[in-house]
Amino acid sequence: MPKKFLTILCLAASIGFGLAGSLLIAPTVQAQATDAKVGPKVGKLLQDALNASKQKKNNEALAKLKAADAVSGKSSLEQLKIAEMYGYVYLQQRNYPAAAAAYERTLNSGQLTPAQTNDRIKQIAQLSFPKDVKKTIEYTTRWLKATGSKDPDMYAMLGQAYQLGGNDKAAISATEVAMRNAQAAGKRPDENWLRILLKSYGNLNDTAALSRLTTSLVTLYPTKENWQLLSSALRKQAQGDDRVALNVYRLMGELDLMDEPRLFTEWAIVSIQAGLPGEALKTMELGYARKVLGADDARNQRIMNDARTRIKAQEQSLAKLEQNAIASPQGLADVQLGEVFMSYGMPDKAIAAAKRGLQKGSLPNTDDAWMMIGRGQIAKKNGAEARKAFSQVKGKDLGSIARLWMIYASKL
Repeated sequence: MPKKFLTILCLAASIGFGLAGSLLIAPTVQAQATDAKVGPKVGKLLQDALNASKQKKNNEALAKLKAADAVSGKSSLEQLKIAEMYGYVYLQQRNYPAAAAAYERTLNSGQLTPAQTNDRIKQIAQLSFPKDVKKTIEYTTRWLKATGSKDPDMYAMLGQAYQLGGNDKAAISATEVAMRNAQAAGKRPDENWLRILLKSYGNLNDTAALSRLTTSLVTLYPTKENWQLLSSALRKQAQGDDRVALNVYRLMGELDLMDEPRLFTEWAIVSIQAGLPGEALKTMELGYARKVLGADDARNQRIMNDARTRIKAQEQSLAKLEQNAIASPQGLADVQLGEVFMSYGMPDKAIAAAKRGLQKGSLPNTDDAWMMIGRGQIAKKNGAEARKAFSQVKGKDLGSIARLWMIYASKL
């Protein structure tokens, strides 16, 4: 899994380090400093610390707070205000673990209202992430239980904390809750949550879940990098069944996922074997255009020469093939003809042939025809019609690929 998609600070940033500062508003501290229960000595030191922090002199502010901490006989309110000011200053320094420790002091003071207590618990959880996952888990769990909240961000942070702590099952449980709660609220799940799940399911070797999640990932976030995550699964599907392989290679080519020379040569060879030399030649030319294939490779040249020879022969008989297909009472010849038309970049004729084949019937299955119609509509940049065609593909193997084509078509 690419590391940049698992940047552990992203959740903390999105959940709101800004919120952490808002729980200690500086003017409130200043006003409370004149409270009857805050003595003048501690009150002045608190005010001096506040003023220094406002001027970005945080080391000076900390020195004032240490002096206030050293005052003997402090009231419980004075201790609370000192701890709050420590948290405020540490936040200015972005020293989040120290801020969390300071706010733990305020929490343990027993002087916060129930609402303030819950806010402070949440704040400590956020500030502890990701450096102290044990504390993050403790306080996040405590906050969720106390409030009964369904906040998906907090569940997601809990999930990632579990993952960082090596507990993949708990990570999955919490993050799946985050996903469900976000969807129930009409919100799109965060991309990072899907990656948390992918990593933990991957650690547990749950291939079914990985397939489901990678499809969800490209559906919600169809970037090239996310499509790339599917490439290994797609390649596995391309093994052992030329019919499936061709459709996998076609999708990978459309998505610019063909990044190895062998993929282009395999695609070309399978195309030739399927009676589609035009597709084979275009495949090899694509490999050269994308600078994946080497021009001095003798094997590549042999494949291209073979394709050219077969193209010449096929082009001479193409009109006859079309006549025979139209005359045939069964639809298979029309579907096969449509594949040939598609290989030569004739989507309109390919679509017409496939539809004619479907109308005649007597097909081993209809998936190949609908796949071809979908690809023809993709070539015509007609995403809506392509999705309709791909939705008709029902077989297990081609069906999974058709669903990916539908995702791609939805972006046209």
